[in-house]
Amino acid sequence: MSQYFASVFRRRPNEGWFRAGNFSVTTVDLICGAAVLTMFVYGILGASTWSELVFAPWLVRDLEVWRLATWSIATQPDFWPLLGIVFFWMIGQDVEAMLGRSRFLGWFATVTIAPALIMTFLGALNDTLDRTTVASGLQPIFLAVIWVYAATYPKLKWFEVVPLWAVAVVFTLLNVLRYNGDGLRGMVVLTVVVILVSLTAARSLGAATGWEIPHVPLPSGGGRRSAGPVRSSKGKVRGKGRGRSKGTSSVIDGPWSASPATPSANHDTVAAQVELDQLLDKISASGLDSLTSDEKRRLNELSKRLR
Repeated sequence: MSQYFASVFRRRPNEGWFRAGNFSVTTVDLICGAAVLTMFVYGILGASTWSELVFAPWLVRDLEVWRLATWSIATQPDFWPLLGIVFFWMIGQDVEAMLGRSRFLGWFATVTIAPALIMTFLGALNDTLDRTTVASGLQPIFLAVIWVYAATYPKLKWFEVVPLWAVAVVFTLLNVLRYNGDGLRGMVVLTVVVILVSLTAARSLGAATGWEIPHVPLPSGGGRRSAGPVRSSKGKVRGKGRGRSKGTSSVIDGPWSASPATPSANHDTVAAQVELDQLLDKISASGLDSLTSDEKRRLNELSKRLR
């Protein structure tokens, strides 16, 4: 059991924006650091100053538009909000590894701003939703990252027992029941909207390929890491089960198939496909963290070669 806890709390070797000593500071690090900083804002400058970061639809309509972007990091100095930061840091690293730092930042901004805009509009139409929507903290965004990870690896199990999607359902249901019991109908709607937006945005960026999710296909930029295309290929393959043909063309079809390849090229392509399949099977069984650094580099090389 200890190896699973060590894996959960292990820092992922994601590409950072800059270095702080021996650490490469990633997007997830910056978000969590900003959230912790708002705890000190609350304690030093007072609740009234801290409340300027919180999302409330009627205040946004009064042109306090910065609240659309700041609410997700506004965190009160308490145990449960702190635990939400820790959970987001743990799972968020894996989602950032899938998308890459730039696309993860874009995903986070979308999941923060778009639902708040939607609730601002709905609040103008429904007074009940307007009065019961006051959002702060990373808890809704943590739900978003765990749903995205579950949608990317539908067969992945938590501690090899509980499917990750079931964990996401339980966490979401607990939040919905709490909000509904407190009469916060607006927060129930916001929670659902955050999850839906997060899945659509992630699918559009190349993750969450394990389920059929409506999305807007986006061009694959050079700044994204290999996980996005690999997930897409994996999503096609996994539907056929683990007994798929080693030479399946669902992953390697592309413009090069228009001209006949040499026997040597065919042999190399099939060998590369077999090796890629083995790495994807390992990820499917044990998650991305089960790969060594050399295997991750090889995964990157193969995905670029067979794209």
